[in-house]
Amino acid sequence: MSGAPPNFPSMVSATPTASATPLKKRRGCGCLGSVGGAMVFVLAVMIFLNPWALRMGGRWTPALTWHGVGKLQSTNGASYGLFMEVTLSSRRGRGHNLQGTAKLCIPQGEIFPLTVDGYLQRAWLDADGKPVTFYFRSLKGAQPRLNFSLFGSWQGQMLLLDDKGNMAMSFAADGRAKGYLNGANSPKEDTAGTLHYATESEFTAVCSTKSGNSF
Repeated sequence: MSGAPPNFPSMVSATPTASATPLKKRRGCGCLGSVGGAMVFVLAVMIFLNPWALRMGGRWTPALTWHGVGKLQSTNGASYGLFMEVTLSSRRGRGHNLQGTAKLCIPQGEIFPLTVDGYLQRAWLDADGKPVTFYFRSLKGAQPRLNFSLFGSWQGQMLLLDDKGNMAMSFAADGRAKGYLNGANSPKEDTAGTLHYATESEFTAVCSTKSGNSF
């Protein structure tokens, strides 16, 4: 009897053959591409519905944003420095089409950060000359609580603003921030001014707590 092991034709070799089909690579889900495409689509729709956002303050604004610095002067003598930055609002159904932030400097040197909502009316291809209202509010939980509105329009590169007397509901006659509906209002007080296109660095220069109210 031979010592060689028996030959079993049915046995399968454990070594893979060269003809084995490799596993296919998994494809990505394309989620990032879908999100990016959706954002571009939403932005395109916003611009289509509000083409004026490409031209605010007499200038080309492809970032859909305008920012400016200026002075507000009260008929009682108080002066305020104001920086404001607004952009086309992505929040619909709240009675505004602009949103942003602002900083207000009072005569005593204090600077108050604010939120801004705005409503530009009857604008199509250009914001120039169209009535606009800006609603300013203190940050959540900030004291004193400030609440006022400014009305006006862009006239070329200047933004003309008037409070129609409502800043007196948050500020004393000397410009001190007394808080919304706190204390007596100044009768027949009116505050108006203009903003020009500028960055926040210019506001810092003209409304520094070190130099006081230098504007």
